[in-house]
Order: sequence, then C-alpha cells, then structure tokens
Amino acid sequence: MKKRLLVILALAALISCDETQISISGNRNANTGHSAKYATRIEIPAIESNDIFLSHTTTVNGKENITYSIAHNKERKHCRWTAFTFDPSNRAISWKRDNWDNTEWGGDPFQPCPEMPENYVMTKSEINRNGFVRGHVVASYDRVYSKDANEQTFYYSNISPMYSSFNTGAWSDCEGLVQGWGRNSGFCDTLYIVKGGTIREGEYRTVGSCPTVPNHYYMALLCLKNNSYKSIGLLFKHVNGYSQTEVCSIDFLEHFTGIDFFCNVPDKVENAVERQCNPNSWDGLKNYIIAGN
Repeated sequence: MKKRLLVILALAALISCDETQISISGNRNANTGHSAKYATRIEIPAIESNDIFLSHTTTVNGKENITYSIAHNKERKHCRWTAFTFDPSNRAISWKRDNWDNTEWGGDPFQPCPEMPENYVMTKSEINRNGFVRGHVVASYDRVYSKDANEQTFYYSNISPMYSSFNTGAWSDCEGLVQGWGRNSGFCDTLYIVKGGTIREGEYRTVGSCPTVPNHYYMALLCLKNNSYKSIGLLFKHVNGYSQTEVCSIDFLEHFTGIDFFCNVPDKVENAVERQCNPNSWDGLKNYIIAGN
C-alpha cells in the first residue's frame, strides 16, 4: 500500500513539475548472477542476457563504495555501457593522478574474476596499431575519491578505441561538464550516469585488428536534487576531427542505442522523466544542438 501511494504521489507531481518526483522501487534486473545485488540500482540499465555484468567496488572509511558497474560483451570485446554516480560518498578529489607514473595500466585487472578473462577485452596493441588511443569510458577524473577507485578506471573493459581528436575534444569537453555537475552539491544531490559507445549491429565498425570501433558515443544523465529529478542525453558522432555534440531526451537515446536506461525506475514515472530535453536547465548545454533537428 505504501509503495502504491508513493507511485501515485509521484505521478501527480508530473502534472505540475517538469523536474519530476520519482518513487524508486525497481527490480527489473533481479537475476543477473555475478554482482546481482547491485543490478537494481537506479543508474543500472537493463542488462542483456549475453553481456557480462560486473560492479567494481572499493572500501572507504570501512564502507563499501561502488566505483562503477559495467555490461561487457565478449563477442565485441567492448562494453555496452558503464554506470556510476556522483554523490557525497564519491565526489571528493582525494587522489592525484600524476602520482601513477604510468603504473596504473600494469597487470591483469580482471583476476580473480573468471567472468571476465583477459581475452574478452581489446589489448593496447589492437587499439594503438590501428590508429586509435585508449579512451576511458568512465573517465579517470570521474573516480578520484581514492587511489583504488581511480585505478579501476584503467581496466581494459573500461577502455574504448577512440580517435585522439575525439578523445581530447568533444568527449573530454562533456566529461568536464558531467564532473562539474556531479561535484556541485548545489546542482545535484546525486547524479546518475551511463556512458558508452554504440556496439549494436550497424552502429560499429571493425578497423584492422580492432574488432569494435563505435560509430557513436553517448552519455545518459539523471539528476536528483531535493527529491526532484531531471534527465538529459548527450550523443557524439565518433569521427577523426571535430565532433558536434547533440543533446537529446533519454527516449531518443534509447531508440538510437537500443538500451533501456534507468529501467529500475517505475515505468510510468520513468517514461515521463525520459521525455525531457531541456538543455537550458543543464549549465553549459544551452548552445548545443538538439538531436534529430
């Protein structure tokens, strides 16, 4: 009865408020095997049966903290998506990445995790010898609340073959915007983030020995502030040179990528939130073009 009442109240708020009130009670991803206890979190999209779902965690002040979660496709040797949050437990900057001295890439990061053998991911040589750089999906600077969390962003399952100009251009620019929003407690209490490159059929290409080069990259964002939610999508064409970032609704992004984002939000509420596309309510986006226009 309480759950039903919360949903009714949330739906009522849709009538009068663009930044929709949401009651969270998801269980869409209840049976996922490894890392199943994390699968119903708000930031986690629907998990496809042929993808490996993992959540990487750290311990901070004696408490478990989720660094990020990932759905990885072994046939494509590429993640379908990564998901994480900015909130009071992880938005701090407590680790200087300059201290790595290039040791962050060493070793086999997936052991002892038999679900993700080393040959399920692309190697440095596959990426670099085909004209790409090792682009982070979850950015290194997204996770600097601890040394261990930052190191986990260098796992090769979180690395994608990107053109250098794209990695340091449009992608980097929007990484900075997301980090600014996520670390600004005046903007959000929690920012839920999904990032990835397109790996569905027809939305990637094979280049030399590099099996999966996404044609597009994306970011799906859900912002919580004072029990009110808003969402926005960002879409990037992966080109060698200038890439125009487009803003869009989460609905548009779902249609484009084939991914069901924020599926653990009740459907009637999720649908209303995901129709939003108001770049003016996201600092730094007002001059971006709307996807599909």
